[in-house]
Amino acid sequence: MYEFLEEEIKNIYQEDNKKLRTKTVMYGKLEHRWHTYLHPSLTREEVKEFESRVGISFPSAYKEFLSFYNGCYLFDLLRMGGKELESYKGLTIEEQVRSTVDVEDIQGIHLRKRTPKEHFIFADSLVKNTYYVMDKDENVLEVDCKTKKVIESYDTLKDFIVQIVQEGKDNIANEIYFEFK
Repeated sequence: MYEFLEEEIKNIYQEDNKKLRTKTVMYGKLEHRWHTYLHPSLTREEVKEFESRVGISFPSAYKEFLSFYNGCYLFDLLRMGGKELESYKGLTIEEQVRSTVDVEDIQGIHLRKRTPKEHFIFADSLVKNTYYVMDKDENVLEVDCKTKKVIESYDTLKDFIVQIVQEGKDNIANEIYFEFK
Protein backbone atom coordinates (compact mmCIF):
# COMPACT_ATOMS: atom_id res chain seq x y z
CA MET A 1 0.00 0.00 0.00
CA TYR A 2 2.84 2.45 0.79
CA GLU A 3 5.29 1.27 -1.85
CA PHE A 4 4.19 4.26 -3.92
CA LEU A 5 6.22 6.50 -1.61
CA GLU A 6 9.59 5.02 -2.55
CA GLU A 7 8.59 5.02 -6.23
CA GLU A 8 7.64 8.72 -6.06
CA ILE A 9 10.85 9.61 -4.22
CA LYS A 10 13.00 7.74 -6.75
CA ASN A 11 11.20 9.48 -9.64
CA ILE A 12 11.81 12.88 -8.06
CA TYR A 13 15.48 12.45 -7.16
CA GLN A 14 16.56 9.90 -9.79
CA GLU A 15 20.15 8.81 -9.00
CA ASP A 16 20.64 11.45 -6.30
CA ASN A 17 20.71 9.10 -3.30
CA LYS A 18 22.92 7.39 -0.79
CA LYS A 19 22.28 4.17 1.14
CA LEU A 20 23.69 3.92 4.64
CA ARG A 21 24.80 0.74 6.41
CA THR A 22 21.62 1.04 8.51
CA LYS A 23 19.71 0.63 5.21
CA THR A 24 18.31 4.14 5.46
CA VAL A 25 18.28 5.68 1.99
CA MET A 26 18.82 9.43 1.74
CA TYR A 27 17.69 11.41 -1.29
CA GLY A 28 18.25 14.88 -2.70
CA LYS A 29 21.72 16.06 -1.70
CA LEU A 30 21.62 19.73 -0.85
CA GLU A 31 24.72 21.71 0.13
CA HIS A 32 25.56 19.95 3.41
CA ARG A 33 22.57 17.71 4.03
CA TRP A 34 19.93 15.47 2.47
CA HIS A 35 16.38 16.58 1.64
CA THR A 36 14.50 13.29 2.21
CA TYR A 37 15.15 9.88 3.71
CA LEU A 38 13.34 6.60 4.17
CA HIS A 39 14.14 4.12 6.92
CA PRO A 40 13.92 0.34 6.38
CA SER A 41 10.77 -1.52 7.34
CA LEU A 42 10.04 -3.38 10.55
CA THR A 43 8.90 -6.98 10.74
CA ARG A 44 5.56 -7.82 12.37
CA GLU A 45 7.44 -9.12 15.39
CA GLU A 46 9.43 -5.88 15.66
CA VAL A 47 6.20 -3.87 15.47
CA LYS A 48 4.67 -5.98 18.26
CA GLU A 49 7.77 -5.53 20.43
CA PHE A 50 7.71 -1.79 19.68
CA GLU A 51 4.04 -1.52 20.70
CA SER A 52 4.81 -3.43 23.87
CA ARG A 53 7.69 -1.10 24.73
CA VAL A 54 5.59 2.01 24.07
CA GLY A 55 2.65 0.50 25.96
CA ILE A 56 -0.08 1.20 23.41
CA SER A 57 -1.66 -0.49 20.42
CA PHE A 58 -0.78 1.50 17.32
CA PRO A 59 -3.43 2.44 14.74
CA SER A 60 -3.58 -0.18 11.99
CA ALA A 61 -2.57 2.35 9.29
CA TYR A 62 0.55 3.26 11.25
CA LYS A 63 1.45 -0.41 11.77
CA GLU A 64 1.04 -0.99 8.06
CA PHE A 65 3.27 2.00 7.30
CA LEU A 66 5.94 0.56 9.63
CA SER A 67 5.87 -2.64 7.57
CA PHE A 68 7.10 -0.50 4.64
CA TYR A 69 9.17 2.21 6.38
CA ASN A 70 10.26 2.65 9.96
CA GLY A 71 9.56 6.36 9.81
CA CYS A 72 10.75 8.90 7.27
CA TYR A 73 11.82 12.47 6.67
CA LEU A 74 10.17 14.02 3.60
CA PHE A 75 11.24 17.20 1.79
CA ASP A 76 12.06 18.98 5.07
CA LEU A 77 8.26 19.09 5.53
CA LEU A 78 7.61 15.99 7.60
CA ARG A 79 9.39 13.95 10.24
CA MET A 80 7.48 10.72 10.87
CA GLY A 81 8.54 8.74 13.90
CA GLY A 82 9.21 5.06 14.15
CA LYS A 83 11.27 2.73 16.32
CA GLU A 84 14.72 4.07 17.11
CA LEU A 85 17.81 1.95 16.63
CA GLU A 86 18.71 -0.49 19.41
CA SER A 87 22.26 0.87 19.55
CA TYR A 88 24.36 3.58 17.99
CA LYS A 89 27.57 1.71 18.72
CA GLY A 90 29.86 1.64 15.71
CA LEU A 91 27.71 4.00 13.64
CA THR A 92 29.08 7.06 11.90
CA ILE A 93 27.78 10.50 12.89
CA GLU A 94 25.81 10.58 9.61
CA GLU A 95 24.18 7.21 10.40
CA GLN A 96 23.29 8.40 13.90
CA VAL A 97 21.89 11.76 12.79
CA ARG A 98 19.88 10.21 9.94
CA SER A 99 18.41 7.42 12.07
CA THR A 100 14.73 7.10 12.88
CA VAL A 101 13.30 9.51 15.43
CA ASP A 102 11.44 7.48 18.04
CA VAL A 103 7.69 8.07 17.91
CA GLU A 104 7.76 8.31 21.72
CA ASP A 105 10.11 11.30 21.44
CA ILE A 106 7.72 13.03 19.03
CA GLN A 107 4.85 12.31 21.42
CA GLY A 108 6.88 13.62 24.33
CA ILE A 109 7.43 16.91 22.53
CA HIS A 110 3.78 17.47 21.58
CA LEU A 111 1.62 15.55 24.07
CA ARG A 112 -0.29 17.79 26.48
CA LYS A 113 -2.82 17.19 29.24
CA ARG A 114 -5.62 18.32 26.95
CA THR A 115 -4.61 16.00 24.12
CA PRO A 116 -7.52 13.58 23.61
CA LYS A 117 -6.53 10.08 24.77
CA GLU A 118 -7.57 8.58 21.44
CA HIS A 119 -5.12 10.80 19.52
CA PHE A 120 -1.94 9.05 18.46
CA ILE A 121 0.82 11.58 17.73
CA PHE A 122 3.14 10.14 15.08
CA ALA A 123 4.81 12.99 13.17
CA ASP A 124 5.67 16.67 13.15
CA SER A 125 6.93 19.48 10.94
CA LEU A 126 9.46 22.02 12.10
CA VAL A 127 8.85 24.08 8.97
CA LYS A 128 5.09 24.29 9.45
CA ASN A 129 5.19 24.34 13.27
CA THR A 130 2.63 21.54 13.34
CA TYR A 131 2.28 17.97 14.50
CA TYR A 132 0.16 15.14 13.22
CA VAL A 133 -2.17 12.74 15.00
CA MET A 134 -4.40 9.86 14.06
CA ASP A 135 -7.79 9.96 15.71
CA LYS A 136 -9.87 6.93 16.71
CA ASP A 137 -11.15 6.64 13.10
CA GLU A 138 -7.56 6.84 11.79
CA ASN A 139 -8.12 10.22 10.18
CA VAL A 140 -4.92 12.26 10.15
CA LEU A 141 -5.20 15.66 11.79
CA GLU A 142 -2.69 18.47 11.34
CA VAL A 143 -2.46 20.40 14.62
CA ASP A 144 -0.89 23.83 15.15
CA CYS A 145 1.83 23.57 17.83
CA LYS A 146 0.96 26.91 19.43
CA THR A 147 -2.83 26.98 19.40
CA LYS A 148 -3.41 23.19 19.44
CA LYS A 149 -6.16 23.74 16.86
CA VAL A 150 -6.73 21.37 13.97
CA ILE A 151 -5.64 23.08 10.75
CA GLU A 152 -6.33 20.30 8.28
CA SER A 153 -7.65 16.76 8.23
CA TYR A 154 -7.09 13.84 5.89
CA ASP A 155 -9.24 10.73 5.54
CA THR A 156 -6.32 8.31 5.56
CA LEU A 157 -2.60 8.18 6.25
CA LYS A 158 -2.04 7.49 2.56
CA ASP A 159 -3.99 10.64 1.58
CA PHE A 160 -1.86 12.63 3.99
CA ILE A 161 1.42 11.26 2.60
CA VAL A 162 0.26 11.89 -0.98
CA GLN A 163 -0.39 15.54 -0.02
CA ILE A 164 3.09 15.89 1.54
CA VAL A 165 4.69 14.40 -1.58
CA GLN A 166 2.78 16.84 -3.78
CA GLU A 167 3.81 19.76 -1.61
CA GLY A 168 7.42 18.55 -1.74
CA LYS A 169 7.30 18.30 -5.55
CA ASP A 170 5.83 21.80 -5.76
CA ASN A 171 8.57 23.17 -3.51
CA ILE A 172 11.29 21.53 -5.61
CA ALA A 173 9.72 22.82 -8.85
CA ASN A 174 9.60 26.33 -7.37
CA GLU A 175 13.09 25.95 -5.86
CA ILE A 176 11.80 26.43 -2.32
CA TYR A 177 14.25 24.97 0.18
CA PHE A 178 14.44 25.62 3.89
CA GLU A 179 17.54 26.63 5.82
CA PHE A 180 18.25 25.10 9.21
CA LYS A 181 20.86 26.46 11.57
